[in-house]
Amino acid sequence: MRGKADLSSGYFLARRGLDPETGFVVLDADAGPGGAWRHRWPALRLDTTHSVHDLPGLPFRPDSSDLPAAVAVPAYFAEYEQAFSLPVRRPVSVRAVRSGEDGRLLVDSSEGSWRARALVNATGTWSRPFWPAYPGREVFAGRQLHTAAYTGAD
Repeated sequence: MRGKADLSSGYFLARRGLDPETGFVVLDADAGPGGAWRHRWPALRLDTTHSVHDLPGLPFRPDSSDLPAAVAVPAYFAEYEQAFSLPVRRPVSVRAVRSGEDGRLLVDSSEGSWRARALVNATGTWSRPFWPAYPGREVFAGRQLHTAAYTGAD
């Protein structure tokens, strides 16, 4: 689990009548809620982000627009998990997903195995940043910085 996609998925699965825990579960590799927002640089404030949109069913109403995004958004995600009783398990690392004999998927994780008819892969981009290919990248002598490693202007 990394954030909005998986929380929204959990919300709609519950609305469709699937029981939390027995009908669906959300696995999160992080130690707490917030997805990639937990790892944003300290200088990033809500008033300097592009925007943080509401998740379905619960408006995002931070106390101040000057709050660090790495604090405010994870707090909102935690509130969302509680408000809709989403069955989030963490920290859980998924090691492999493969086809089972009965047509279900077998999910092997650090906390055991699950059998599933479907899987939503909402891993985000923070733990495995994408570095696009471009001509000359391998010989470029300058500094290349990905936002996942950015800590601030200093």
